[in-house]
Amino acid sequence: MKTTFMMSAAILSILLVYLHADTKRVSKDQYQAATVVSVDRHVTESNYVGSNPSDAPVQADDYSYDIGIRLECNIYIGRYQSAVDYLPPVFAPQHTVDVRMQKHILYVSLPDSDREVKMGIVGHRRVKEEGCGANG
Repeated sequence: MKTTFMMSAAILSILLVYLHADTKRVSKDQYQAATVVSVDRHVTESNYVGSNPSDAPVQADDYSYDIGIRLECNIYIGRYQSAVDYLPPVFAPQHTVDVRMQKHILYVSLPDSDREVKMGIVGHRRVKEEGCGANG
């Protein structure tokens, strides 16, 4: 009887740890509400080192933007890149967006479609204001 109780307790403990870990994984893959705080056009610098700028090779058109997104007490800078000169209207300052994070990638859900935009995180900073403590 004592052995059966100990085995049941051990199995229950393992199950609880697994469920807790699984809950953490699922919550990381869910969308969270965030706010767009800045939109800046990203300008790729030329790497030409010659003396005459007219001799520089022609550069391809670069349509990329650095989008500042505030999620809780953090501001992430995501780089949005497009093949054409188009920026979705969801990327406007003070606009609420749904985002999810995976390592160094931000995924932003586009509300008018079933698409999501993938942006590499190129910067991060903590917000320094009341209510944003060390753990916020």
